[in-house]
Amino acid sequence: MGGARPSEFRHYWVRYILAFWAVEKLQWARDKVLIAFVCSLAPGLITAGISAALSDHKWRVAAYATLLTYAGLFALFLTWRLASTPFELDQERQEFITGLSKSLMYTRSKLAALQAQPPAIDAEILELHVQAETSPVARVPYAPVDCDIFLRVKLRLRESRPIEVLAYELSSVLYGNTTCADYVGDIRDWGLVTTKRPIGIGTTFQYTVTKLTRLTERLERIGVPVEGWLHFRLDRVREDKIEETVYRLNVLTATGAVSADLGGDKNLSGVEGTEFQKIPSVSSATGSIAC
Repeated sequence: MGGARPSEFRHYWVRYILAFWAVEKLQWARDKVLIAFVCSLAPGLITAGISAALSDHKWRVAAYATLLTYAGLFALFLTWRLASTPFELDQERQEFITGLSKSLMYTRSKLAALQAQPPAIDAEILELHVQAETSPVARVPYAPVDCDIFLRVKLRLRESRPIEVLAYELSSVLYGNTTCADYVGDIRDWGLVTTKRPIGIGTTFQYTVTKLTRLTERLERIGVPVEGWLHFRLDRVREDKIEETVYRLNVLTATGAVSADLGGDKNLSGVEGTEFQKIPSVSSATGSIAC
């Protein structure tokens, strides 16, 4: 703190000297004084020349009076600069602060306008898969189970400015009650089973699995749809209430959020015989596994 004050002190006096010895001000004073001096000196010289024959004393008095007059005027100008410079520096500081305040107010107004506008994106849920956790133990009918929820989502940008997606949120709405699901960012570790064939006689099957593509977190091209998958985890779900549940996806951005709803009656798990498996047990992106 002690070193900052001398630095500010020196900075002020540097600005003071530069403002005091302003080139345009001194040039103006010099030009005005010299022009006035020359204009007033000519009549004096003529008068002094006429009277020089009478007395040398009158010539010296005229010259001294002229020099002292304009020396006094220049000294008065320097005194005025000495007193007015601090006021000019203070006015400059006030103008700088006023400019910053106006710039800050403009920035805040623009930010408020951007935040008031909804994000220029469209969101649509194309597929919903509510897959109950498999367990070797027989489940009690209508008992709550833990579920993995897989969504295939389409996003579309409606303006040329790129938009960054901050987060994806999913909630289930049943009879007016909302339950938030946990977002799991491991969609690349899962694969969608497209076919299932038994091998021989027994419980061994061969699966054909397609790797899932993660939904993007940044939209850059206007009007070009972007599709991908999201994985959520929801605990304590009653399977008999899935069809009555509404699943709501919220896409959060810096300027707000957009939502898309899909009813549980659109759930594809168990309807088309598809299911999801962990990729680590798969031989390739599109291949077969044995269970």
